[in-house]
Amino acid sequence: MSDKPTVSPGPQAMAEEIEALEYQCDLLTLRLARIETANDECVPMRVVDRLHAGEHPLVVWREYRGIDRSDLAKAAGVGDLELLAIEGGTWEPPLRVAVALALALDVDADDLVPWPQDDGDGAERD
Repeated sequence: MSDKPTVSPGPQAMAEEIEALEYQCDLLTLRLARIETANDECVPMRVVDRLHAGEHPLVVWREYRGIDRSDLAKAAGVGDLELLAIEGGTWEPPLRVAVALALALDVDADDLVPWPQDDGDGAERD
């Protein structure tokens, strides 16, 4: 064994090592974010604008997917009149129906929940 004392790095060397580790951490965080969002769908701004304007999400997604009302009703196992009532906002479907519609449109069920609307003075209304 050597009787040589170990020399600890100076403040400058430690700062450089910390900076290098932070850079590596940032790179790993970026890679993880890219992996997590790799299969996310990019939705055109016109779809977001329609949702923000208060259009019923079921109508917006159905039209964006290019599915007519009767085909969606058939795919989700609901009647045409029920679907019309949902799109018109006069009937809130049970969870089972909402999930079936979401599956048929390839969206999450919460994507079919209408967005809260701003009444002009900054307060939201339903």
